[in-house]
Amino acid sequence: MQRRFFSVCMASFAVGLPQFALSQSEYPAKPIRLIMGFPPGGSGDFVGRLIGEEMGKLLGQPIIADNRPGAATNLASEFVARAQPDGYNILLGGSFSHSVNPALFARMPFDVSKDFTPIGKLVSSPTVFVVPANLPVNNLREFLAYARKEGDKVNFASSGIGSPGHIAGGYLNKFAGLQMIHVPYKGAGESVRALISGEVQLIITSPTSIMGFVKQGRAKALALTTAKASALVPGVPGAEEAGLPNFDINGWYGLFGPSGMPASIVAKLHSALNQVMSNSVVREKVAGQGLESDISTTPDAFTRFTAADRQAWSSIVRDSGARVE
Repeated sequence: MQRRFFSVCMASFAVGLPQFALSQSEYPAKPIRLIMGFPPGGSGDFVGRLIGEEMGKLLGQPIIADNRPGAATNLASEFVARAQPDGYNILLGGSFSHSVNPALFARMPFDVSKDFTPIGKLVSSPTVFVVPANLPVNNLREFLAYARKEGDKVNFASSGIGSPGHIAGGYLNKFAGLQMIHVPYKGAGESVRALISGEVQLIITSPTSIMGFVKQGRAKALALTTAKASALVPGVPGAEEAGLPNFDINGWYGLFGPSGMPASIVAKLHSALNQVMSNSVVREKVAGQGLESDISTTPDAFTRFTAADRQAWSSIVRDSGARVE
């Protein structure tokens, strides 16, 4: 009886194997959802929709943008972490979701190191130190001297508690021995307006949100938060050249699936992603959003990168003093 039961089970398993293999070889057989943890609009949403449209053309199935904002992108990440690992729900994550949040939040609804399958990196996203036009400084060294002299009279704006600007400003306090006060606003637009009006003395934000005001003479860009300069922000030095050696903060975006995705599906998605990001037209559109094409050579290379970046951001978040209970 036991022998017969075993034979039936093995036969069922053997029947299922070809179907599972076939489903992978035919992937994708239906539309794919690209889950994004932020509302429509903004550089991340733009890039997600762009690469989704172009990857869909290569894969033969549409990739549908699905915005699920909330909990600093944790809602979207959790949705993908709990999804079936069949390749039909993928996440546009990044340094915020997979490096910053694990250190920022006291409790996370998932484990970023265990509950996701890294697929590939898309872009890097430098940010820039900017001050109001009427502040009596003209470079980063002068600002640091000014901030040390003025102490807690210097305020820096961010788009909210736990945002990249908040963490970068808090880290700058620790790194450079400053006492700036953090002033959170409701979104990037409000924080930029606060800087232009002189309510605050510093903002650390994306080039696309502020460089238009710099070109108009209403603000001054002092340096990038990355160690080196970028061709995307001409005329603005990197932090090392500007007087902050060893200071290097750089964001990024990448694709993730749920844990347990078949290697063949991961490889197919990674290949399509790299083909898209190697396209000169796509790279030019991405650059227009202040982002640099920065693809990973393999999914394994991306996995190693995310692990190292998570460790680096853990120290940055700790030193910034930012925390969400």
